[in-house]
Amino acid sequence: MSFFRKLSRFFDNEHYKKNPVAQNLTEEQFIALNVGAINAEQTGYYCDSLTTGADVEGIKENLENYYGIEDRESAIGTLQWLFGRGHRVFFDAVKGAASGKAGAIDYNELEDDEHERADEFLENLQSAVDGLIEEKFLTSREDLASHSITAWDMGRFVLVTRCCFDAEYISEEEAWHCINNALAECREFYSSWEELASDYVIGRAMWSGYGMTLIGIMTKAQNLLSDAESPWKRVQFSKSDK
Repeated sequence: MSFFRKLSRFFDNEHYKKNPVAQNLTEEQFIALNVGAINAEQTGYYCDSLTTGADVEGIKENLENYYGIEDRESAIGTLQWLFGRGHRVFFDAVKGAASGKAGAIDYNELEDDEHERADEFLENLQSAVDGLIEEKFLTSREDLASHSITAWDMGRFVLVTRCCFDAEYISEEEAWHCINNALAECREFYSSWEELASDYVIGRAMWSGYGMTLIGIMTKAQNLLSDAESPWKRVQFSKSDK
């Protein structure tokens, strides 16, 4: 374990916050909510309820500042983007070059004004590869080509959905529809929390590059995978494991 990882663990105080009001969630609902568990640990949101437990005005401010969401229309537009496209389109464009299996970024699925962002994402990913390998979220640089960052987009999709529900931009029925769809989408790619965690971290690495923030995210993911109190330890991810 690296020095910075140890330092991050020292200051990390996850509590897997629970809603004091029993929610009577089904197991599938609990699993679906915890597709966004890393995000919930970042923000201190409840791990066992649709509502986040956070101050609504603060939620609205964050939605506007980080996602440009300020009403129902912008909420639906952002949710549609996260679920339908997200950063996956960038990862698919750069992963060949990042893994060494292609000589350049594949710009074919990107808009002209997205090329510069793809260049930035490639640099970020390249800067993080050694750290991802060291912390065992990636087996080798070449292995990048076999990954998806569906987990990164779906984790944020669950977080934003919950926030939009608390802000009353979408209904409870709409929120659960989104969150259940996120789980279904992840199950197309992953059979375990471990697989989901790795691709979430890789997605974050592409977005931010290597640094203390990524190290903190890696620590949260590893804690979720190993801590006895973690919501990921309460349930199996895959239906076939039940």
